[in-house]
Amino acid sequence: MMIAKQKESTAKGYASFSRLGAATKRAIYSLGILIMLFIVFSILNPNKFLAVGNLQNLLQQIVTYTIIGCGLTFCLVCGGNDLSAGASMALSGIIMVSLLTAGLPLWLCIVLCLGMGLLTGVMNGFFIEILGVVPFVATLATQWVYRGMANVIVNGAPLYARDIPSEAVRDQFYILGGGRIGGNGLPYSVIITLTYAVILGIVLAKSRIGRQIYACGSNLEAAKLSGINAVKTRMFAYCISGLSAAICGILVASRLSSAQPTAGNGYEMEAIAASVLGGIAISGGEGTILNTIIGALMMGVIRNGLNLNGVNSFWQQVIVGFILLIAVASQTANKSGHLDNIKRFFGMKK
Repeated sequence: MMIAKQKESTAKGYASFSRLGAATKRAIYSLGILIMLFIVFSILNPNKFLAVGNLQNLLQQIVTYTIIGCGLTFCLVCGGNDLSAGASMALSGIIMVSLLTAGLPLWLCIVLCLGMGLLTGVMNGFFIEILGVVPFVATLATQWVYRGMANVIVNGAPLYARDIPSEAVRDQFYILGGGRIGGNGLPYSVIITLTYAVILGIVLAKSRIGRQIYACGSNLEAAKLSGINAVKTRMFAYCISGLSAAICGILVASRLSSAQPTAGNGYEMEAIAASVLGGIAISGGEGTILNTIIGALMMGVIRNGLNLNGVNSFWQQVIVGFILLIAVASQTANKSGHLDNIKRFFGMKK
């Protein structure tokens, strides 16, 4: 009798799991892998990996591609992409420190910098949605534009926060990205990141515009026929990506006490990798901010664990690249007969 009840309970559990969305299932799988990675690195190097200071640093290290990844999540879910996020981040940092060194108040510099981030999103959206340029090509081109503008503003030289005329403003600016609660507690940048992620998570999951983004990513033509303004919806997604890059630029410039025109190089690829590892569908229409956060944590744990165990940085790139390939392949294995092709390749199916 007990065995029958256990079988019935197991069957209900499988049925409940099968009703979950694809992105939710991938989030559960990714979370399981994250826990396994955490356990493995804890066993390999417990004294260093589990140290409170190391865990705090790990969280601070993933701030960049978590924030950019959250913005890119909107683009990926609606069926687009944004390769200009890293360059937009560098431009934001340059503008932020430039305004501060000119003597403007901190709050005004932040507002202007965020406004610039939104403008980069509008520019991306204009070329993609109004002029019909393919997202990959459009954002690759604007990546060059934003990176070039960052270099033009400072003539290729870095800007330093020490040149900010007001010492009080200099200290306030540093707290944003480099400050910690109580001096040695959780970094404020981590709190800002979590707050921002929660806000975007609610917008994507619960708001009307969020549902429209999913609809555009699932079937763009059907979304248009149902009365959704696809142009405005997808423009909104690119604006969120630009805003995210600007926030990231402010925090990175604050933490480093400097703004580099070369900052953020490749960060968009790290963010895309984190999103995909967490379960965001490359094809669009599936995924949540939670997927991106889990993926960012996976990236952070992998890199941090490999560093502590003395793995060469070049080999780290190889390892992360293979992990990303496996993650993408796992998304497409059951689609369009790809799983059958794999079986045929290995002689498992005629």
